[in-house]
Amino acid sequence: MTICGMHDLQKQYKIASMLRLTRISQILVLTMVGLLLAACTKWKEKSPAWANATGAEQFERLWWQDVKEKNWDEVEKHLAATYVYQTSGKTRDREASLEHLKNLEITEYEMGDVEIHPDGDSVVITYTMDMKGTYGGQPLQLPHTRMMSVWQQQKNGWAAIAHADSFSVQ
Repeated sequence: MTICGMHDLQKQYKIASMLRLTRISQILVLTMVGLLLAACTKWKEKSPAWANATGAEQFERLWWQDVKEKNWDEVEKHLAATYVYQTSGKTRDREASLEHLKNLEITEYEMGDVEIHPDGDSVVITYTMDMKGTYGGQPLQLPHTRMMSVWQQQKNGWAAIAHADSFSVQ
């Protein structure tokens, strides 16, 4: 082999080595980017409980749990824009309902006597609620309170469109 041929081989070897390094660098960069994207998501994840809920009783239980935990983003996400809340002898729209609920500090609650009444893309759920806590800083105990909610399938999932109860707080 001539010296000229050796130089060509050395050049080819260097180029091949650089290409391998470049390929390895590309793989490493792609792997790092993939790991970073897996570690933090760009989109807000849906609550796994809500995503897996299959019926009105689960919706109602999850909704009250979110009220108890003051998870207001989830509560609002599951209230229709035209939500109506009949309680304490008053009818409240969505915003007034949220303010009313924010005065409620639930320490414990239990649903019973649940009945489900489906109708097309809506479902009515009736039940009794035993609840303890405070309302506006005052002690609250609601034994065997009758409640009714109406849930409706909407574009973004199920949303409560109405609720009525026999709370006796103002």
